Amino acid sequence: MLQDAVKGLLEIGDTLADSLSVEQLYAAEKRLDALAIPLSEDDVRALKSLLPHEGDTAFGLNWTVLHKIEAAPCWPLWDTLKDERNEWTRMLRLRLADAGLLPPPELGSTSA
Repeated sequence: MLQDAVKGLLEIGDTLADSLSVEQLYAAEKRLDALAIPLSEDDVRALKSLLPHEGDTAFGLNWTVLHKIEAAPCWPLWDTLKDERNEWTRMLRLRLADAGLLPPPELGSTSA
């Protein structure tokens, strides 16, 4: 079940990007600050879906999203890390590899 702060983030847009209005960016920041920890698996999946393919940082908000995802006790969710065309997916996989966590054989190794 998604917490309200995550639902609010999903209502802002499909992804968090620099193209959001100032009001949307402030709303996203407020919702990120309101996230209850620990995040559930559903919360992590929803947050991961907000990270844009091209690696846009949404003026730094997506780094906060990445850190919240990484702090979740259910992380890593390898099935969310299949699309290596997504820059955020490559970043998350690289950070996991740096921590000594490798994907299961069916996902293969990252080329990042």
